[in-house]
Amino acid sequence: MLIETYPGKEENMPAKCVHSCKGLCNALDIAQHRERESIQEYKRFQAECDYPDVRDLLSQLIREREHGLELLAEKRRMLDAKFDTLDRITDSFR
Repeated sequence: MLIETYPGKEENMPAKCVHSCKGLCNALDIAQHRERESIQEYKRFQAECDYPDVRDLLSQLIREREHGLELLAEKRRMLDAKFDTLDRITDSFR
């Protein structure tokens, strides 16, 4: 799944999958980048916020985004292993 990106702000960046990446999926990179940016933004808001309920909500959002990053990394490892296995199978027929 190759995602074609276009110049401009990344958060508004349209993405089009061309289904030809074989393990080099750019979609996961974009998703991880956006999650990291969200975490940084929530942390900035949290640092400036004086209201406890809002700070708690922001902490919860940060934890959820960090969990999302972990899931993306886990999926990346799983896909890498799957593509490696497929490569070894393909190579065994040559």
